[in-house]
Amino acid sequence: MVCDRFEENVVSPAQSAPVLKACAILKRLSGGLHTVLVKASDGFLYVVKMMDSFQGPNVLANEALGNELAKYLGISVPAWRPIEISESCVDKYLLLHWTGSDSWLDRPGPGLYFGSRAVSQEEDAFVYHELPENWEGRISNRSDFAGMLLLDLWANQIGPRKAVFLPSADGLMVTAFFIGNGQMFGGYWGREEQQRGSALYPDRRVYTHLDVNRIFNTWLQKAIAMDEKMLLQMARIVPRQWHDSTYLQEVASQLQVRKWRVAQLLAQEMNLVSGVKTKITSSTGMADEGRGAVSQAGGLGTARKEASRQADSGGSDSANGESSQNGEAASN
Repeated sequence: MVCDRFEENVVSPAQSAPVLKACAILKRLSGGLHTVLVKASDGFLYVVKMMDSFQGPNVLANEALGNELAKYLGISVPAWRPIEISESCVDKYLLLHWTGSDSWLDRPGPGLYFGSRAVSQEEDAFVYHELPENWEGRISNRSDFAGMLLLDLWANQIGPRKAVFLPSADGLMVTAFFIGNGQMFGGYWGREEQQRGSALYPDRRVYTHLDVNRIFNTWLQKAIAMDEKMLLQMARIVPRQWHDSTYLQEVASQLQVRKWRVAQLLAQEMNLVSGVKTKITSSTGMADEGRGAVSQAGGLGTARKEASRQADSGGSDSANGESSQNGEAASN
């Protein structure tokens, strides 16, 4: 479909992400009201939730900044862009996809939305939102779940962790991509505090037999290396209309404080997984019980001591330069 005429956006001096135009809303997706698949002006397909801005003032900024932090840590996340959806595009969408059960109070409007690039660029490609039972061993980048747990603890993620799984060409393996960062930094309104266990992925089998201590130390060093100046620089990519004047400074300050608590918080989360029964909700909706067995390679004492030492010294040590070997996102 041919896009309407538009001018290419250039990254501004503030380094905000270039805005794409929605050429067409192709179809409605599961995952929330007005979650849609959009063909954008760069030729790629994006998943867009057209109601996000009504959930709270920070949700779009949270999505973007959370994605950037995950990318910095080397965790598999889809590429993202701000996507402008016009009134005419919304009208065409409503004409094709509005149903009698929909309320006009929930009618989406035009605006600048967060677009997450579809992990498969085939419109009808199959992607798992929940893995079949006993498939945790088929996740090619399963160590990313430990890295994402660290980030969710660091960023005060309030809601449950979400991921989608793209099958390999032969269907034997899957790659996890992490989505749904809107409830980072204290939630939609930035006022909530994370509850114990809330940062874990619902299917806790993904953490079984992971060398959490080794993986954790790799990512912790990268988190420690990021100071407030680096965070503010990274946050400039977030469109200014997605947040108020104090948001970025508040988030940067919160992250600087919380990173010294991450080792302690992670140890508490792992106690919920290691050696205790965990309820797993399968794709059929039935609750299964299993036991998590997490190998921590001597525990998290080393990481906690390092975090404490860094905090005492003001966090001046640089990162050791290690990066995750399993954290590279698959090509979209």
